[in-house]
Amino acid sequence: MNLKLSNRLMHRALNVLSRSNMAAWIGFFLTVGITFVLWINAQNDAMQKAKIRFDTSNVETVHEIYSRMHTYENTLKSGVALLNTGEQMDRKKWHIYISSMELAKSYPGFQGIGFSKVIPHTKRAEHISQMHAEGFPDYTIKPAGKREEYHSIIYLEPLDERNRRAIGYDMFTNPIRQQAMIQSRDTGQTALSGKVTLVQEQANNRQAGFLMYVPFYTTPKPLSTQIERKEHLSGFVFAPFRADDLMKEIVFNKSPTISIKLYDGISIDDAALLYENRHIKKNQPLFTATIPIVMYGRTWTAVFQTLPTFNTMIDKDRSRMILLAGLPISFLVLLTILSFSQTAEQAQTMARKMTIEIRALNDELENMINTAPNPIIVHTQDGKIIKINQTWTDICGYTHDETPTTDSWVDKVYKEHQDEVKAHIRNLFNITKKVDEGEFSFYSKSGTKITWQFSSTPFGIIDGKKALISSAMDITELKNKDNMVMMQSRYAAMGEMISMIAHQWRQPLASISTVSGLLSLEAMMDQYHKEHFIEKLDLIGDLSLELSNTINDFRNFFKEDKTKELTTWKDLIEGCLMMIKPILITKNIEVIKTFHENHPLMMYPREIKQVILNLLKNAEDVLIDNAILEPKIWIRTLQEGQMSCLEIEDNGGGISENIIHQIFDPYFSTKIERNGTGIGLYMSKTIVEKHGLGLLEVYNTAHGACFKISLPLDIETV
Repeated sequence: MNLKLSNRLMHRALNVLSRSNMAAWIGFFLTVGITFVLWINAQNDAMQKAKIRFDTSNVETVHEIYSRMHTYENTLKSGVALLNTGEQMDRKKWHIYISSMELAKSYPGFQGIGFSKVIPHTKRAEHISQMHAEGFPDYTIKPAGKREEYHSIIYLEPLDERNRRAIGYDMFTNPIRQQAMIQSRDTGQTALSGKVTLVQEQANNRQAGFLMYVPFYTTPKPLSTQIERKEHLSGFVFAPFRADDLMKEIVFNKSPTISIKLYDGISIDDAALLYENRHIKKNQPLFTATIPIVMYGRTWTAVFQTLPTFNTMIDKDRSRMILLAGLPISFLVLLTILSFSQTAEQAQTMARKMTIEIRALNDELENMINTAPNPIIVHTQDGKIIKINQTWTDICGYTHDETPTTDSWVDKVYKEHQDEVKAHIRNLFNITKKVDEGEFSFYSKSGTKITWQFSSTPFGIIDGKKALISSAMDITELKNKDNMVMMQSRYAAMGEMISMIAHQWRQPLASISTVSGLLSLEAMMDQYHKEHFIEKLDLIGDLSLELSNTINDFRNFFKEDKTKELTTWKDLIEGCLMMIKPILITKNIEVIKTFHENHPLMMYPREIKQVILNLLKNAEDVLIDNAILEPKIWIRTLQEGQMSCLEIEDNGGGISENIIHQIFDPYFSTKIERNGTGIGLYMSKTIVEKHGLGLLEVYNTAHGACFKISLPLDIETV
């Protein structure tokens, strides 16, 4: 009997011990899991801030490149202005003018400023003799050979040993330089050459180079055609650049934790490399960004990468604190429970104590999740919501009791597309690692529209079901700023639309008034003829239908685009002109349309219509304000590579070079006296480049300003 009792007690003790061990490990893994989730969120937050810092630095660098090259362009244009003064130019005057600029101090990156002269082949010998007389006894035009005309460098300051080697060089014989010179000559605009090796380079310390050209014509009067510009070309004011010297100055004060490589063109290969941080060792970057830089008819490609030192600047203190606090707590739970399993009696006693401690610990962990700054939800594959934190409830408005399942939450916060969102949530349970889901907009309990950026991570198995933990970042305020600017742009456009409606209604309303008056007069005079009355009533009906169609056109314009649609430039333009053309006709503005390209495009048509109407209205304003005698607007479509383009050009005289780089800035306006909002062009650029993934740019032509919209072609529809 004693042996049986002993065995029974031993078996019971082992069962209690086994249950105690299981409880210990469950508590350990639970606390480790929660610690891991909080650590992931802290890591993600730190990485998000690092990415923003990386992107901001890149944008600043690109802006600095644009700004620096614009400054250099203005310097070359001042050289053209000097040549246009009408005074006889000679080498001494050119030297004094360029020396006064102190290029090395004020314009680092310039290798010099020169002038290349167009020399007909009939005057080659006379020109060489003149150069010999000016103190260049060894002067000749290089390379040798007979050509219809020569483009010899005759001035290049500062005239040091390096630049002296370039005197007499005919840049037009080099295909890369020639391409830029032809572009500058035919457009009358500044142009950049592709990557070249400058003739000034020596055997050691050779660098990639390029040149900037500004044309100089024999007449200061505006030239409207390519033929006129070619006939009157006298030469080019130009500047050679050594890419390393230029970029070192630009990136001198930039973050040393980010490297940059600059390529000529859109190809990223060694043959096109203009500049790189040569002292940077190869490394696996944390972030990489590729940004095209389009200017002066040339595209550069900037590739930014983080360096190992960038990683050391990421704030990891918060995630370390979570690990330092969470892991010891986890091991403490494990060791504490195990230590209480020495005997059955001690296990029971300690179990009661640990129940209290675990509850306290759970409360503490619950508090950690609830006080997390980001919304957090734990949910399972069967749709059950296990946990939502306080931040989630505060922003969304719904408690756990009000939304016990993901389906019930979706039904409450989404006004449409509920089935699509539910399907997206179900598909998340196929993931095996953390995924960034992107942005989702929905409505809180109070009816406020909010936007969260979600990421989800597998969270093991709960009650036999796959579980996910999802966290969000509230970006509503950032989205609202764009929406407010968009709304301002819509309201500004609405005033213009109302005036158009009034204009288009004026004639039909006058006709209705006349017909109804005649019918009333005939009725009063008892001159009733049934067929006549029916005919006039049909006329009133037709006019009323015209008014209704006008309202529908404008109502459709202000509907919010929800999905992209397949349409063409021609359909968009004709739709816009249907609304604005009557006003253009009353102001004697001629519209000239040319459709060279009309491929179907996937876009948000009403948003692009808003852009087109804004550009047409701006053209109308400048034509009227400048009192143009024969006002015209040209509308053209064309294809450039994989981009479908729309150009809107007016003959209003163009945009001042002093402000043309600012016109797309928010709240910048030239219509102060007419209460211009300054958001039309800014919003247009946002619609085209952020929503349409295209490009909106402006440049001056011989007639006036030309705005160009470029949208990517959808290859499958072409």
